[in-house]
Amino acid sequence: DGFGRQINYVRLSVTDRCDFRCVYCMSEDMTFLPRQHILSLEELYRIGRVLVSLGVTKIRLTGGEPLIRQNIVWLVQQLAALDGLKELTLTTNGSQLARLAQPLKAAGLDRINISLDSLQPERFLQITRTGQLADVLAGIQAAQDAGFERIKLNCVILRGRNDDEILPLVNFARQQCLDLAFIEEMPLGVITEHQRAQTYISNDEIRQLIDGQYPLLAATDNTGGPARYYRTSDSNTRIGFISP
Repeated sequence: DGFGRQINYVRLSVTDRCDFRCVYCMSEDMTFLPRQHILSLEELYRIGRVLVSLGVTKIRLTGGEPLIRQNIVWLVQQLAALDGLKELTLTTNGSQLARLAQPLKAAGLDRINISLDSLQPERFLQITRTGQLADVLAGIQAAQDAGFERIKLNCVILRGRNDDEILPLVNFARQQCLDLAFIEEMPLGVITEHQRAQTYISNDEIRQLIDGQYPLLAATDNTGGPARYYRTSDSNTRIGFISP
């Protein structure tokens, strides 16, 4: 680019729609783009093919929720076959993974990130407004059964809403041999249920809390994304922190 950086990692948003309405992301009554304004899967594949020819080696599929896009497995299969693409990954809320994890793996998807903000069913529903924790847990299990490695959980912590689950989420990730990334709430979307200044909690505070229970050692891992990773001496779980 103009700063002399080699751009080799690109995210492709396959839809703006989502089957969740997370309180930190979007309003409960959303107006989405008309379908004719969304790139077709064939157009997305063409973009991916051109990007790879220009030196991109990693593509992440995102949304909205990418797994509610019809025929998403076809797109994964086409992109995964591109000569020169080293890694194809996907970020999902996990609601559709129980039925799609195996087809996605067979199509050539390399890695999956799954959003998980609470381990309490009622609280999970409050945060997502429409999501069921059992569906996401089943999706995580399906991804493990399908053979995905280095599955990562993404978690947004809100003060007063789920900040008491920081250590339980760490413990869950360690028990399940999953990676975990904490993401600071970012000024995106229309928020009506809280003021960000009231719910904001910094990654420094979260890291200090975890470090008190599990001393964190800076890791040298680089996934190409924005997370800074740490490890503990007694686990292979990587704990990452993403700030705006």
